[in-house]
Amino acid sequence: MDLDKAIRERRSIRRYTEQEISTTDMNAILDAARWSPNSGNTNSWRFIVVTDKALKMTMLNFMPGVSDVPAAIILICIEAKQKRVKEATRLVHMADAAIASQNISLSAHSMGIGSCIVASFADVALRALFNVPEGIAPYIAITLGYPAEAPLPPPRREIEEIAFINEYGESWQS
Repeated sequence: MDLDKAIRERRSIRRYTEQEISTTDMNAILDAARWSPNSGNTNSWRFIVVTDKALKMTMLNFMPGVSDVPAAIILICIEAKQKRVKEATRLVHMADAAIASQNISLSAHSMGIGSCIVASFADVALRALFNVPEGIAPYIAITLGYPAEAPLPPPRREIEEIAFINEYGESWQS
């Protein structure tokens, strides 16, 4: 699939069919995450892939706004709140996780798999549920599955409204 097409056509999917995601496809999605740009090539993210139905159902109790059970959930964790991790480094790790989530979503979309990036969840509960060690924090969850809906594209502002040339307020001219 063409990258520009994937960027423009990918949607946040919140309703899924019951079709499972193959191990081959999940490996490809994780490989896309692994190859995402990351600061200093630290590879500071970790990916917990949840496919067990009971675990997914339990997770939904701690993820407001997620009501449909997806085929899988990837929980992206980052190094955080350790004595050796400074605040600036933690923020960079957060950006790295966000970049990885975009790669995951675009890779999934290219295979006909829907996704939704979720940042609203009870991290303490998920940390306990998945035995996440001290110093590592759940940061982003991504639901994945075959779409049972086809949302329309959301409105977007014109480039001239959001981009500036040389200084803030000096509108970009296409």
